[in-house]
Amino acid sequence: MPRLNEHDYRLVRQHGIREIKEQARRIVENKLRERPENDGVQTPKAGNPVYKAMHACHAASRKGLSLTHRIPDDRELKDREVDAVVNLLTRWIAREYNFYRDEEEKQKGLKDF
Repeated sequence: MPRLNEHDYRLVRQHGIREIKEQARRIVENKLRERPENDGVQTPKAGNPVYKAMHACHAASRKGLSLTHRIPDDRELKDREVDAVVNLLTRWIAREYNFYRDEEEKQKGLKDF
């Protein structure tokens, strides 16, 4: 399962969750609104936390959206479907970021061992 790394955490801290959500919207619009000919290979696995979220949530392709989220892949995504995918990705990123931050705090005392 994909996980965020230090680079991803820095991006979230630097840009904030609102900008990450806007990035997610642009990526979903560009890569998933219409079914691409190269469906299934159009989404990188790294470089942006949104890409990792797409793979973790099975939303990296129209086929994945169809199989996992029951969004038909034989037509253009509706606006409400784009909104739903963007919200799903943003929630995954926020959850991963908060988990990492909480774990980092818990681990601070372990440096003494």
